[in-house]
Formats: sequence, structure tokens, C-alpha cells
Amino acid sequence: MNKLTVCVTCLSDEDRLKVTLESLCEQTDEDFDVLLLLTTDDGGVRATALDYCGEYRGFSMLEIPGANIPASRNAALSELSTELVLFMLEGDYLAPEFVEKIFEAAENVKADVYLPRLYLSGENEPAYKPEADLLATVPKIDRFDSALLRTLDDPGKVYRRKLFDLYSLTWPEDPAFYEMWMVVQCVYRCDARLTGVAGAIYDDKNGSFTTGFLRTGEPNEKTISICISRFNELVTILKDLLTESAGRFDGDEYTIQDALSVYFQTLTDRFYRRFWYLTDEDLTTLRDSFEAIAERLTKERYQKLCEKARDLRFPAMYMRREDAARLPIASLLIDFAGTEGLSDFLSSLYRNRFPFFEVYLRESQREAVPERWRNAENLHVLQDENFFAAARAEATGLTINVKDADPLDPKLLSELFSSKARPRGLYPYAFAAMRKKTKAKTYLKKKGMDMR
Repeated sequence: MNKLTVCVTCLSDEDRLKVTLESLCEQTDEDFDVLLLLTTDDGGVRATALDYCGEYRGFSMLEIPGANIPASRNAALSELSTELVLFMLEGDYLAPEFVEKIFEAAENVKADVYLPRLYLSGENEPAYKPEADLLATVPKIDRFDSALLRTLDDPGKVYRRKLFDLYSLTWPEDPAFYEMWMVVQCVYRCDARLTGVAGAIYDDKNGSFTTGFLRTGEPNEKTISICISRFNELVTILKDLLTESAGRFDGDEYTIQDALSVYFQTLTDRFYRRFWYLTDEDLTTLRDSFEAIAERLTKERYQKLCEKARDLRFPAMYMRREDAARLPIASLLIDFAGTEGLSDFLSSLYRNRFPFFEVYLRESQREAVPERWRNAENLHVLQDENFFAAARAEATGLTINVKDADPLDPKLLSELFSSKARPRGLYPYAFAAMRKKTKAKTYLKKKGMDMR
């Protein structure tokens, strides 16, 4: 019997599913099973799953219509009999030697959870996640390791199957931060043993939110609430563990500070940087949460975190979208003719990990604006006649003319305004240069070359 089962939740995209399944077919060690968890009624996805099940030994399919990701995994648990299990999503893929490396690690270290290298495969992302890379070659990972705290919600972890039975573990019902919840239960509740694995899993970040940071749709009040509750549980557990081992707790242990720092950065990167997807009520909740965390951080930690997010103007945060719209850092003037590509460009602009901008466009371009952004507080539509003169007179941020409709890299504005200070007049040139660099990287990737 094979030692490993790879469970792949099939959602809605047959092309992304094929990428995942091809990576499984190209493994250097073939002694593993694949269980496809079909949650959709999409005909193309179902046909793809059936094709692979019919062609490759060890592939099988479990249909769970309408199930979310955690529910699909819970359904799979009752079907598994192998010693190890890996859970994936369509769009994720494994380096060819991944399974071989897992088996080597399992032979050398009898761990309960195996943490592989994590590569981010979306366009223009870093080559790897540094924290995951730090853990990947460590035979025995300390459960208080700061790098572990920074990778709790990363995908690709391999679990020993008996953990789920011994501790009656099931994935949480809420489809957000479920990876984090499972690791917290295994490591801090069940005292699971951890080891690193040099093999890599590539986490597809090409989507906006459904396959990106949250994998559950756009950020909202519910996902903010889940995030807060998960981290509050983690901090409570860590505090109890430290108190138990030391006999007391004075509130300033490095581990707690690390956990609170990760908590702060998670709220920043996954929610506050997605400012325009949130309501004013959500922003108030975020502000209250940031303030609560700041009170528990040392002054030095808080200052470092604010410095990392200086493009977001911490700690002078906005609590309403209207506030951000009135005080933008960047004013983007649409400087290309017509409406071709405008919809995709605007969507990429609002997905940028930098919320403090405003955008100006002509009345003749209004109909191309995606419906969800037509009433955005920072979107300004002016008459075609004398458009640029009127826009420059009204703009309150650094004015940048956008001369083509290619979608923006999601980090472009953040990197532009968090980099070292430069003369005000050079920002438009830096913006254009960064866009050219992005295009070069995209071109090389399409040619099969990786520019890091």
C-alpha cells in the first residue's frame, strides 16, 4: 500500500486543475495515491478529473457537490488509509522531487507534520517565501520558532494520518484561515512533532482573492472576524504554554511578541491593504484591532511594523473610505485613448496592495468602469474637454499619467511609495520604469524563463 495520499480540491477552473495534476504525474517517486475532491458541477472540471482518473493508476475521485474547501477535506478523511496525507487546491503544484523528498524525510524523522518549501508562483511574486525556506531543511522544528509562526497559514503541509484520529481533528467549518487553525491544533494543542522538507510546493497567487491570500472570496466582516478569533486563540494558547513551562507570565516573552507581530502584519497585508473591498464598519473593526495589538507590543516592535508599512501611513490610519479618498498619496490620470483594457486596468488598480490613490478618467470612458467601482469615493469622472487641465487642478496627490492599459502588478504602487525618498518630480518616471520591468519579467516567463 502507498504511504501518501494527495487530496486535491477541485473548484472551478479546469486549466488550473490540469497544472496541478500534471505536476503530480511528473513526480520522481510514483508510490502515492491521488484523491480528487470534486466540489463543483462545472462540466470541464469534472471531465478533466475523470480523464486523469481513467488514465493514471492511483487516481480516484470523490464527489462532494457544493462543499467548501475545509468541508471537502473532512469528507476525504474518512476515505483515507495511507500513513501520510497532503491537501492541495487546483492551481497549486509540486516540484518534481516533492514526493521523493517527503519520503526521505519520513524515513529519517518520524514527524507528525512536514513543512516543505513554499514558492509563490503568481506573476511577479518573489521566488520563495523566506520563512518557509528557513524551515525547509530543519530536521526538528521548535514549535515556538518565529519562522513557524509566520507560516501557519501556508498551504502544502503533509500530515500523519493518525493525528486526525488520535485527537478527533477535523478542519473548521469556516472557509478562511483553516490552514492556520489546523497547524495550531496539531502543534500547540496536540504537541505534534515537526520537520522541514526541501521539496517545494508552488502556491498559485494569480487570482485576486479566490486563489490568493484568503482563497474564500473578497475580504469582508466575516473573514476579518475569523482572522481575529484565530489569532486570539493562538496568543491565548501560547501564553498558557509559556506560563506552564516557566511558572509565570509577565507579558514580554519573545514568542508572544512574535505572534502579535505576525497578527499585526496579517491584518495589514490581507485586509488593510485591500482597503477598497471593505466597508467603513470593517475599517473601524480593523482600527480597533490594530490598537489592541499595539497596546500589547513593545514600543520597538510597533515602530518596526509601522516602518514596514509606511506606504499605509501607520499609525495615522483611515477609518472611512471617504477619508482615504480625500487624502490620496497618488493621483492617476488615465492617459490612453478609448476604453479597451480599461476595465482590467481599473480592477488591477483596486487590487493593488496600496489603497491610497485616486483615479481620473474621461466621461467617454465611464461605461467601461467595472460596476463595483463606479461609485468608489476615489474615482473621478471629468468632461473630455480640457480633461488634463481639470484633473491636475483637482488632484491632491502626486500626479502620474497612465499611458497604457496593461494591468498593474499588485505590488507596484506599494513598492513605489514605500521605497526610499526621491524628489517629488521623479515619481512618475519611477512608476513608468517599474511598469517596464514588470513587462520584461512577464515576457521572459512566457518564453519559459524565470526572471527573479
